[in-house]
Order: sequence, then C-alpha cells, then structure tokens
Amino acid sequence: MNNMAKWAHKDEWHQRGKDFLVVVKHHTEEISELARYEGQHRWTVYAYIYPKHSRFEDFSGTEMYQPAASALPLHGGPSLLRWHRDDNGNPTSVQVGADYNHYGDSEFLHYATAEDAAEVFHDADRLFQHLSTEMVVCAA
Repeated sequence: MNNMAKWAHKDEWHQRGKDFLVVVKHHTEEISELARYEGQHRWTVYAYIYPKHSRFEDFSGTEMYQPAASALPLHGGPSLLRWHRDDNGNPTSVQVGADYNHYGDSEFLHYATAEDAAEVFHDADRLFQHLSTEMVVCAA
C-alpha cells in the first residue's frame, strides 16, 4: 500500500540575501465538489528578516499590519507576521509575508507551475530588491 497519500506536498524556492531570506511556497489543497470552480493551488511569498538586517529593529510585537510590515512590497499587504525564537526566547527572525488567496485572486488558485505563477516570482523579486536596499539616513 502506498502511504504517500497521507503526506502533503509543498514546493519551495529560496533566495538568500544579506541578513534575510525570501521564500516562495506552493502547495495544493483538496477542494470540495461544490467548490470545484475554485482552484486548488496556493501561493505565498515570505521574508525571514534576521537580527543583523537594518530593518529588523523596525518590527515589534505581533500586529500584522504594523508600519514595518505594511512598508514591504507584499501582494495585498501582509497576511502573516510570525516571530521565530531560540531556546532562550531571543528572536532569531521575523517572518513576514503574503498569500495569493484574497478577494480577486482567483487566477492564482489555478497556477499549477512556477511558470504559470510568474507574477508571484516577480513580486518575490521586488521584495528581495527592497530588502537588499540598505536604509540611508540623511543628515539634516
């Protein structure tokens, strides 16, 4: 008997920057017969921002729509903000990202391949470039 049916499959693509990581994820969900018009594909773009990154200190608390998260070029704005911590409770990264399953996103639910989801990867590239650009403080 094949036990693979018990396991959910997920595709991930990563691009590491200086003190951050951008990840594109794709998975499928079972959909009911009544909702068959809705595609089964789910796409997300996340950034893991590490403590040495110049923007890390801009994040605080767990509010998803805080200014630091809302300033990122995320599709439809942030839909996830999660802190990752070490065994001593010290933050090791803040994960911020967006999914492609908002009102008006129905086309993304039918994108089965990375090639189909080129717009998702374009957005991930924009996020990567945004996080690659160091903040410049101008003296007055």
